[in-house]
Order: sequence, then structure tokens, then C-alpha cells
Amino acid sequence: MSAFLGPIHFWLYNKIGKQEELTKAIAAYAERTGWIQEQKKYTKELPSLESVIDESNIHGWLQGQIHDAEIRYANLIGSIMNGERSEVIKKTAFDFGKENAIAPSASPAEAYKAFEDFFVNGMPCDRVNVIVSESDEELIWQMTQDIHAQYWDNNPAIYYSLRNEIMRGMLVETGLVLETRDNTVYTIKKI
Repeated sequence: MSAFLGPIHFWLYNKIGKQEELTKAIAAYAERTGWIQEQKKYTKELPSLESVIDESNIHGWLQGQIHDAEIRYANLIGSIMNGERSEVIKKTAFDFGKENAIAPSASPAEAYKAFEDFFVNGMPCDRVNVIVSESDEELIWQMTQDIHAQYWDNNPAIYYSLRNEIMRGMLVETGLVLETRDNTVYTIKKI
């Protein structure tokens, strides 16, 4: 890892910021409805990267931020999720995706890139997501490792359920659809 801030560090920090925005949106709703006492327990404002990062340990510091964001998000969802609330939480996730909609003219490859620029999936060198097949009509990728399960008591189905809703919301203005198999193989294709 380099000893100076580069575009990849800002890219990753922005992705952490998107997860923080999602956590904040769900926590705000949960506080308004009385599901939690106060959202401050689960949310965090991110200052500019340059003002807070430990430049002597850039990679470790960013990993710590990911860990913190993942734990708070999982704790929030774990504390509010139950059968009757799950559809409301999924709708909130879908709406968050719509607020971050992908351009209507996006190709499957452009939609995939938007997802990669949006979701925390480790560093590119981790190769968490690998493209399996790509054409003008569809793009298929496989998740090679589950980096989120550790935060969800080894039951990441809730995480992936919400993430899939966000992705579907992001695609709502496009002529694309998302399909998933076992939350490990994903397809974006034209309808």
C-alpha cells in the first residue's frame, strides 16, 4: 500500500460514505417510528478523508472504518428487524437505491461499475467480485468471498436481501433488471 492518499483511497472512502448514508436513512426512520431511542448510536458523520486518515497506516485505517461502518449497520438492522418490519426496511433500502439511481441509458457494464463504485466490497485487489461473462445484453459476476457474513452473526441473508433491494432501486430508471442466485452469482440484463 502506498504511503500517500491516492484516488483509490478516496473511492473506497466514498463507498463507506454511501453505507453511512444508508445506515442514517434507516436509523432516522427507525427513530421516527419509535423502533430505536436515538439514531446517534448507529450513525456517524464522515469528515473529509484528508482531515482524519492516519497517513502512516492508510490501509489499516480504511479497514477500521469499514469494520466500524459494517458493525453499526448490522447492529441497527439486527435491533429493528422482525417479520412485520422487514418489508418496511426493504422498502427503505429500495428507496435509498432510487435516490442513487443509475442513468437511464446505462448498459449492463455501466450498471455493474456503478454498483462497484457504490458498495463496500473491499479493495479491488481483494477480487471479491469477478466478472464471469459480459455482453451488450447482460453482465454476470460472481462473489468469490463473503466479506460481510462476519458482521451478521454468520447469517448474511438479511444483508444481501437489503443490498439486492438497493441495487433494484438503483436500476429502476434503466431498462435493466437484476437477478441473483444464492447471493453469489448476479446478472444484470436488459429487459
